[in-house]
Amino acid sequence: MRRYGFYIFDLDNTLVDSRKGYEEAFVTAFEEYGIPYDPKLYNEYIRTPLDMTFSKYYPNSPCRYRDFVSRVIGVYEKTCVNGVGLFPDAERCLGRLSDEGCVLGIVSNSYMAQIREVLERLDISGMFASVVGQDRVAFPKPDPEPVLLCMSEMGARADDSMMIGDGVNDILAGKGAGLFSVLINRHGEDIPCGGCDARIASMDEL
Repeated sequence: MRRYGFYIFDLDNTLVDSRKGYEEAFVTAFEEYGIPYDPKLYNEYIRTPLDMTFSKYYPNSPCRYRDFVSRVIGVYEKTCVNGVGLFPDAERCLGRLSDEGCVLGIVSNSYMAQIREVLERLDISGMFASVVGQDRVAFPKPDPEPVLLCMSEMGARADDSMMIGDGVNDILAGKGAGLFSVLINRHGEDIPCGGCDARIASMDEL
């Protein structure tokens, strides 16, 4: 795979294994709002913006949605240290790309407060020239808006940039912004490719 100058990563399930903390937050908030939680759907929950999940059960309820989000974030801020860590292959990849002078960014459908907490606790916030969460844009992934914002802040060109994520929303956002887009699938799940340019099982393949 050719070397690019700019790399944009999804965060959860791509760079960071934060399942335990997120799952505690989801279970707590879902239970309080009467939303059924199915652990088998964890990857779907983490890849779907909270407003889309909430609107299935409470359409047209913006006030309750804000309370729901506050509850998820509040619990997560207390539980995010519970086993959170970089995937070993992601740690190797980030170190290698940084050493080679590549510019790195993050585009996530998580909120900025959550993203900052994770990056600071892992002591890697300084590695990224741009970090874009869903509350920085009007339209989160799969819309290309957050990728385009990240590219602008990084000073990136589409023909010298790669998007890497673990879900179809990452691929659609990357492709929509004109980037070479790679789907990482560590666990052999049946994940739609969304027109991805490549599939990998490990960041070492980059």
